[in-house]
Amino acid sequence: MWIAISAILAAAATGPGWPQPEAEAERRLEAGIHREMVLGDLKGAMEEYRALVGHAAGSKAVGSKAVEARALFQMAQCQEKLGRHTDALATYRRVTAEYRGTDGAVRAQARLADLVDNAPGPRNLKFEEGEVGKMPPGWQVWALPSEAADLAELRRTGCRSGVGCAVVLVPSNAPRPFGYMGQSFNAAPYRGRTVRLGAWLRLEPRSPGDLITSWLRMEAPAAEDSAQMRLSVDRQNHRSGFFDNMENRPVRSAEWTRCEIVGTIDNDARFIEIAVMSIGRGRAWVDDVSFEVVK
Repeated sequence: MWIAISAILAAAATGPGWPQPEAEAERRLEAGIHREMVLGDLKGAMEEYRALVGHAAGSKAVGSKAVEARALFQMAQCQEKLGRHTDALATYRRVTAEYRGTDGAVRAQARLADLVDNAPGPRNLKFEEGEVGKMPPGWQVWALPSEAADLAELRRTGCRSGVGCAVVLVPSNAPRPFGYMGQSFNAAPYRGRTVRLGAWLRLEPRSPGDLITSWLRMEAPAAEDSAQMRLSVDRQNHRSGFFDNMENRPVRSAEWTRCEIVGTIDNDARFIEIAVMSIGRGRAWVDDVSFEVVK
């Protein structure tokens, strides 16, 4: 008899009369939007959105990818309203990278293009701005703002220039041994021009703990770790243009190494992205970045 009752309850719990996980996620999304749009409670709305993508304390990801993508999009909207434009850019980028094909990703891509079109040019290349141990202003990572300092840090010591530098990190619990720090800006002033991206890079070797983590996960050996720059161009209709990520000339030395990427910006370019990448479990250090027109 108890078995029969349990079966009935299980069937009822999945029937139309009971809230489904996706329906509950949609309800919470609507509640967050109400807080944002009607009540003007931006911080409260952001907490609701954060919970939907599994980043609130003790919560788990709830609902479909489409709902999660929309929640992140709305979070970026709140960040814009709060004047946190760098955070908003990073969140929009995360939606477009992790939730492709969703309505939220389409909206994020459109808004990202609008923001980048108005971006005056590269910022804080010499790392003069910012607080030690925090994300350098003007640069972004693909993460929520609360996680940004786990992926990139501003430093004032150990730098080649003596002014400031940055370290691109790969947390030991990251599912993929890859770190990224970049920024985008309007390509219009550079269309048809040859430009040069330069920087000093060095690779800090893996720590003993990272060596153990890599061994347990059967990842690539430390000899394959690298620090690399990237210069890429996005053209009209989301087509790719010039691209160079130093794949054929990575930096694997602990000594400061001067690196350059030279390329011609496409005539229909919309925006330019420059980035520093840490591939593997080492740490990529970057100092004295420059971006200039060659001809």
